[in-house]
Amino acid sequence: MKRRNFLKIGSTLTLAPLIGCAKGNKPYNPFSQKLPIPKLASYKMINGVKTFVLDIQEGEMSFFKDTTTDTYGVNADFLGETVRVDHGDKVAFHVKNSLDELTTLHWHGLKVPGVSDGGPHSKIPAGTTWTADMQIAQHASTCWYHPHTHGETGRQVFMGMAGLFIIDDANSKSLALPQEYGVDDIPLVIQDRRFFADGQFMYKQGMHDSMMGVTGDVRLINGVIDPYIELEPKAIRFRILNGSNARIYNLILEGGHAIHQIASDSSLLPAPVQLKNIVLATGERAEIVIDFSQFAGQTLYLGDGMDNRRLLAIKVKQSQPTSMILPKQLVTINDYQDAKPVRTRTFTLNMSMGFLGINEKQMQMSRIDEVVKQGEYEIWEIWNPSPRPHPFHVHGTGFKVISRNGKSPLLNETGLKDTVLVYPREKVQIMVVFHHLAPKDRPYMYHCHILEHEDAGMMGQFVVEV
Repeated sequence: MKRRNFLKIGSTLTLAPLIGCAKGNKPYNPFSQKLPIPKLASYKMINGVKTFVLDIQEGEMSFFKDTTTDTYGVNADFLGETVRVDHGDKVAFHVKNSLDELTTLHWHGLKVPGVSDGGPHSKIPAGTTWTADMQIAQHASTCWYHPHTHGETGRQVFMGMAGLFIIDDANSKSLALPQEYGVDDIPLVIQDRRFFADGQFMYKQGMHDSMMGVTGDVRLINGVIDPYIELEPKAIRFRILNGSNARIYNLILEGGHAIHQIASDSSLLPAPVQLKNIVLATGERAEIVIDFSQFAGQTLYLGDGMDNRRLLAIKVKQSQPTSMILPKQLVTINDYQDAKPVRTRTFTLNMSMGFLGINEKQMQMSRIDEVVKQGEYEIWEIWNPSPRPHPFHVHGTGFKVISRNGKSPLLNETGLKDTVLVYPREKVQIMVVFHHLAPKDRPYMYHCHILEHEDAGMMGQFVVEV
């Protein structure tokens, strides 16, 4: 599918409600359940360090009437609490594995040393605790955390292991933007699932799921199918994570109303970008602001134009509207100003019958694929000759998208990113730099963020040396 056609799908559609659900399960009435807001994770100050305890645990949820589903969560039955920290904070995480299996916990989007990154080498055996120490030194952004267990990432995320990680800084706090978490600053973790007739998750069922990625017939937001939220008639900020295993969303506000994107993965955008739709691949994030001041007393729907489906009912209260003018400028990004790249590396995403890899190689834990020098700027060219879009994620950096097939990136890609969607037969150039070290026993990863592709071998690892 050509990129321009992919982007046009569903940009002005009238969205349909959920059609059907897993056979044998009784759905709740559409948009009858309130959107839950993940709790903010608590911490203790210990010798000047914000210290969090995160417990990876088993749980259960009632996604359907009269049915419970076995789940995983972090300090919760399903999904995880939201970690929120400030630029400059010294932070420690004591990650306890209360599961009966090995796992890891990766801080997706964080610029931290390889020893704290939480990749597949940072194993947390059942019944043990792993400690990660870091200092937050990056732009305000909405990041997230999830397991990175080699060969098991997709299943463990499908079970529920994922949570948001919000970073604030002095600039983001000073802007005239919605700032109150859960009130006018709303987190949305969008996922899809499929279920057996007994209500249990139906994960990977064969080669097709490995090659195409696992997708489901129901959609969840913050762990609820077809939720609703009540909001004041004012400007509302949504922090959106595509936490699905493989599904790409084309998010639209029913009726084609304007959406202003203010941030992507790793930073605010230099200026707000007005859009009718936002394509979000697995692992990508977007912060948007929608002005509801003209919709008092109305119900609007946020939906997925990719398959013409409503996801969230937004019930705007019948109260006094409050207007807000978005700032014209949001952030100045100097990370790559006057950068002089010293080399170009090419990463070819290979996909053929029964084979998923990068540069004709499949992931091996014992092999280091690339050696990168700390502080050196490089161009990484990602080439996708396959017929399937692939979101490409790089650990340990916030990169700058330089071009798509030699043309300028989209306006909402002008901030820093850590995951970029590469369309079929497209070459995307990004500029990267790594400020932290990643040794051979704790290397960084680059990989497709379709989790079944990652698990099947479309991943490589690299060290960062002085």
